[in-house]
Amino acid sequence: QEQQGAALRAMRGRVDGLLVLSPYAESPGFLTDNLPQALPTVLINTYLPGQDHPVLSIDDHAGAMAMTRHLLDVGHRRIAFISGPDLNFDARERLRGFRDALAAFGGGAEGIELPGDFDEASGHRAGQELLAAGTLPDAVFAANDMMALGCLYAFAQAGVHVPSDVALAGFDDIPLARFVHPSLTTMQVSIAELGDRAMSRLLQLMDGTSTDGTGDKQTLVPRLIVRDSTTPPSGH
Repeated sequence: QEQQGAALRAMRGRVDGLLVLSPYAESPGFLTDNLPQALPTVLINTYLPGQDHPVLSIDDHAGAMAMTRHLLDVGHRRIAFISGPDLNFDARERLRGFRDALAAFGGGAEGIELPGDFDEASGHRAGQELLAAGTLPDAVFAANDMMALGCLYAFAQAGVHVPSDVALAGFDDIPLARFVHPSLTTMQVSIAELGDRAMSRLLQLMDGTSTDGTGDKQTLVPRLIVRDSTTPPSGH
């Protein structure tokens, strides 16, 4: 965090605008203490109450709701969710979307939450924890693809087959997601489009051509990509 703060402070007088994508941007005082004043700035994938910088973000909440609804729609009822880091904005929004989708579905659906850290190792640990519980859920929804792949490996080591024994889904649509076996159902996030919009917004701020307020918010909704790792449970 201190290194990123120092990098922001070093921008004073050296650049005409900033795009800020930082896991620490929501920490109290991080931007106000380190961001050069009056410098055109666009924030990416963060939320700061009371700030007046434009914010462009992925709608992680809507994406997680869409994936959870997909798993429910094909008949899965006990769904485990592998979460990301507690302080990460994406992780919190994806967990919130999972919970909200289950709540909206009502009775008959059960959510199981396991900790994760957005890396393969934590997904592998979560998979082992589910295996040790003795009864697998119908489906596992990992908050990103890296954890889903770690979980897939844990299942493979134990002789558990995806999707016939348990369905598995991720989030992000990393390139590897389509090449593993089975190919991974996931939410496609267009980082390139997000970056393009953020740069366009920053250029508007810098040249004064913006017609709306500085504190506007824009979101991109991820797209559900259904592949082989999620299928209806037996008998459906």
